[in-house]
Amino acid sequence: MRGLDTEEVFEFLDLLADQVQAGERELAESRAKSERLLAELQRTRSELQTVRTEVEHYEQAGDRVNEQVVQMFSQAQLVVEEMVQDVSRDARERIGQARAHERKIVAEAMDTAGEQVREYAQTAQAQMQSIVNSFATEVDQIATPPAPPPVPDPLFDRDWQTRFRSGSGSP
Repeated sequence: MRGLDTEEVFEFLDLLADQVQAGERELAESRAKSERLLAELQRTRSELQTVRTEVEHYEQAGDRVNEQVVQMFSQAQLVVEEMVQDVSRDARERIGQARAHERKIVAEAMDTAGEQVREYAQTAQAQMQSIVNSFATEVDQIATPPAPPPVPDPLFDRDWQTRFRSGSGSP
């Protein structure tokens, strides 16, 4: 009797069997959990790779967009510079045309004014000449004393001989 108690041995074996089964269950659960985690890690890695690919794609697209934007701005700047040159050229042409038109108008105005001044001067000169002539006529009438009676010319006077013979001698 000092030996092994079979019931205790069986209980111990049952306990060991339960512990081994519990360990196997935990190990199986750990393996399943590990497999789930590995699968999730692979899925995450795959998603990460997809995200990296998309990011690279977006970065490349962004680079292309940036290049296109730079090109568009460069083209816009060239167009604006060309438009400014066209507008400046057009403005210079219009200013030149306006100045030529101004010179033409001034020349026409000067010609018209000159003609009007000449006509006015001629009219004024004619009026002044008329006034001067009228004034001269009036002055002549006022300043001229009455004309003396005509003196008979002895060569043409027939009565001269008669008066000379009578002795009156003076006409």
